[in-house]
Amino acid sequence: MDQFLLVLRFVLTGLLYAFVAVAFYVIWRSLRQHAQEDEETHQQAGLTIETESATDQRFTLRTVTAIGRSTENHLVIDDPFASANHAIVVWRENHWWVEDLGSHNGTYLNDERVTEPKALNSGDRIRVGETVLRFEPEPARH
Repeated sequence: MDQFLLVLRFVLTGLLYAFVAVAFYVIWRSLRQHAQEDEETHQQAGLTIETESATDQRFTLRTVTAIGRSTENHLVIDDPFASANHAIVVWRENHWWVEDLGSHNGTYLNDERVTEPKALNSGDRIRVGETVLRFEPEPARH
């Protein structure tokens, strides 16, 4: 009888571990699929760095785009008035948003200081330090 209980414990323990492994796999697969859908369904857009010269620089946005002076950012701004980690532009709720990251000089959207996440529209101007970025969504492709 003792051997039967020992074998039963091993079997039940194995079943428990198998259940937990399957549960983690299902959750991981669901999260991965959700992330791929977000990447595929977001509206393509870009930021154009407006300069006085004839050649403006365009940067294609990621679903989360960090902006600042630090080289760790996706969009590195060479501006002494920009913070190391100044702002982010994110895709969520089927819209592009800009958020200030507690920068010293603030982030401005169309000359208004950003104190909470603000939705972006075509042609909006984001000022980071003294650098002006123009938001430009790409037309939807069918």
